[in-house]
Amino acid sequence: MMRTIGVTEVLSALPGAVVVLFALVTQLGDFWFTFLSCSLLYWIGSQTPRVGRGLTRERAAMLVALLAGAVALAVSLKAVFALPRPPGAGTAAHADLLPAAVRGVYESMATGEGYGFPSGHATVSLLVWGGFAWALRVGTRRTRAAVAGTVIALVGLSRLVLGVHYLADVLAGFAIAGAFLWVALAVLATPARVFALAAGVATVAVLTAGFTTDTAAALGLTVAGAVVWPLVGDDVPEPTGRGAAVTTVLGFGTVVVILGATLGLDPTPGVTALAAGLGTGLLLALPLAGERLAKKY
Repeated sequence: MMRTIGVTEVLSALPGAVVVLFALVTQLGDFWFTFLSCSLLYWIGSQTPRVGRGLTRERAAMLVALLAGAVALAVSLKAVFALPRPPGAGTAAHADLLPAAVRGVYESMATGEGYGFPSGHATVSLLVWGGFAWALRVGTRRTRAAVAGTVIALVGLSRLVLGVHYLADVLAGFAIAGAFLWVALAVLATPARVFALAAGVATVAVLTAGFTTDTAAALGLTVAGAVVWPLVGDDVPEPTGRGAAVTTVLGFGTVVVILGATLGLDPTPGVTALAAGLGTGLLLALPLAGERLAKKY
């Protein structure tokens, strides 16, 4: 297969210290990091130190919508193509270089599970970091594009160094995400429309691959965004310093409770969809409560 011809085998044979370093780099395109970053920028907005100038609530909501689109694309296309990862993708190379106390964390960072095409990290990193370059107003446009492009390229390279993707997987993720980013920013132009497109993609995944844990999570996340943002978007105020702090505390508490309850239940796809939808809906609506509580107390 042409997909298996590439540089994965060469790069994954780099010195152990380099491979371990790229396990850290790859986190810049991981869902946990991008979800946390987009959530904080939405909750704090213009109050974000150094980078918040000009970041309106709607522009920040677009970042959340782009992340939802990235998740929907990755889940849907992996299910449709159902192509395997490189051999050994589930085994963390050079784990013996690290202390036993952190070896489990490293293994979770340096391995890949499930289908391999396209690369989810490539898709997520291009959409989210491309969104950062568009939404933020720190530095010049060229500087923001250069920083975003560098991070995106490093994340893509990290997937090859770690041996969890073929080059074709990464390039396909970049191409698909680039097309979605252009449509989102140049054609759709509003978070509500981007959430709706993402929900459509996630629905196709469910119809194509069935109601699995992954497709259920994508469906819950995107549909909640498509429903909740049009309901609250016009009412969510721009953040104040104190209101942003209260919203962030509420947000972290909510995430911990939802994640803890969901993981503790060993959730079915239905529960996963409800949890993802509830989490997304609360993420978007929490500034309403945070700003009101800040004014009241």
